[in-house]
Amino acid sequence: MKVSERAPFSNRDRQVFVLNMESELDRGALLSRYSRTSSLDIRDLYEKEFENNPLRGREFYQRVFLEYGDESVAELVTAQVAVQDISNVVSKIIEESRTGLSFLEKSSRYVSYSKKREGKYLYLDFNHTGIDPSLEREYVDLMDNIFKVYSECIEPLQKEIKLEYPLEVKEGVDPLNMEKAYNSAVRARALDDIRSILPCATLTNVGISGNIRAFIYLIQRLYASGIAEADKIATMLLEELSKDFNELLKSARGKYGDQNIDYLSKIKHSWNTESVGKKMNLEPESNLLAYSRENLEMLPVIFTSQNGGSSELTMPEIIRIISQNRKNRRNKLPRELEFISLTYRINMNYGAFREFQRHRFMSIIRKEVGMDSGFQTPEFVKKTPEVREKYIMAMQSAKTLWEKVVRVNGKTLAQYVVPFGAMYSLTVATNLRELVYFCELRSTPQSHPDLRALAIQMMREIVTKEPVLEPLFVFVDQGDYPLGRFDQEYKKEIKLRELGKGTE
Repeated sequence: MKVSERAPFSNRDRQVFVLNMESELDRGALLSRYSRTSSLDIRDLYEKEFENNPLRGREFYQRVFLEYGDESVAELVTAQVAVQDISNVVSKIIEESRTGLSFLEKSSRYVSYSKKREGKYLYLDFNHTGIDPSLEREYVDLMDNIFKVYSECIEPLQKEIKLEYPLEVKEGVDPLNMEKAYNSAVRARALDDIRSILPCATLTNVGISGNIRAFIYLIQRLYASGIAEADKIATMLLEELSKDFNELLKSARGKYGDQNIDYLSKIKHSWNTESVGKKMNLEPESNLLAYSRENLEMLPVIFTSQNGGSSELTMPEIIRIISQNRKNRRNKLPRELEFISLTYRINMNYGAFREFQRHRFMSIIRKEVGMDSGFQTPEFVKKTPEVREKYIMAMQSAKTLWEKVVRVNGKTLAQYVVPFGAMYSLTVATNLRELVYFCELRSTPQSHPDLRALAIQMMREIVTKEPVLEPLFVFVDQGDYPLGRFDQEYKKEIKLRELGKGTE
């Protein structure tokens, strides 16, 4: 049954009901009436004002924005948007949105970038980069060479991994499923390592789901970035969303919209200097700069403040009670632990940052990625001579072109030629609750090795300073898993076999 053929509500007589109207504008407008109607049931209001007036929702938003300028009502309207063939420079700008939007992006861990489309590797066309035309030939040559090296190195890496970690079929398991899982895990680890050579110009796809108010701010941030590709994507987002939500999207530009774009641009570029980066440790590294020791000592007061009780329990007792009652990492810590703030200085490669950025309860301050702080050479790339030599030569070629683009166009556009293996420095503010969640999730065997190492380091730093907190990190896995996805792949093969859908 089509949505338009369904009843406007999932039920007519219960307290909880789903709005099924075909128009997103009608749904948002109807919900917004909760704040300004005496009607006891908005289902009655719908029949009175909306049912026989197909323009009611659109007229409502026109009036609200003209009379009140209340953009909060735009949060009641949602959209799902696909953005394809954008660079990893622009995808990271998009994914910096922390509230109102959710993202899914094409993986560089499980999807190989060795394939071509219409004879071209998947990198941003030079004409869309904004880089000076005099550097076009060098850009194209570098990109083609990087993707060629990437493609050539996958198989040698898999051979090296298999030599070091040969398959051992355990007694009582299906050898066919075991071999499929093993091959999948080996391939995943090879792609994990060689992805460090991929440039930020690598094309990706991003699915975005969220409310219109958040889309408006995203559009403004893209316009403020100073990047031609981002400007183009912002324009297309505005055009496509305006087809259905024109009344709401008008505030993206216009007087206040343009003022906000100008403000964001000036703030971004006021301290965006062309300073030279410092040489970093070429492995993931974290440094705990500060944490709220005073709030930690006040935990008993924080935990009892909601009921006005006295703080009879001590801090160690509170931590013990929490830890003993957690059965798995999905049992989140109490919200009271958000009062314990922490600030880290983190060095990682840009590839690892792409996953780190997804943790939105971490406030991340970052700069443009560059080649001036060195680059990381992954474990199995180091161990495979024919791969190591090609990898290092490609990285050095990328640095050479990066330096040229910096001189001609500045660091912002030079990001396109920077490989994922480039070291990257961040300042990160978070809280204890989010830190435990991050460290437990990203230390699981299937996580990327670089992110696993970082998660374990961040945990160790705080528990070294405050040993009393260690029980909270009970599900952090500090084991060594060179083929981290093996168990997960084996379980997948078993399930597929049970469903009669064995993989090819």
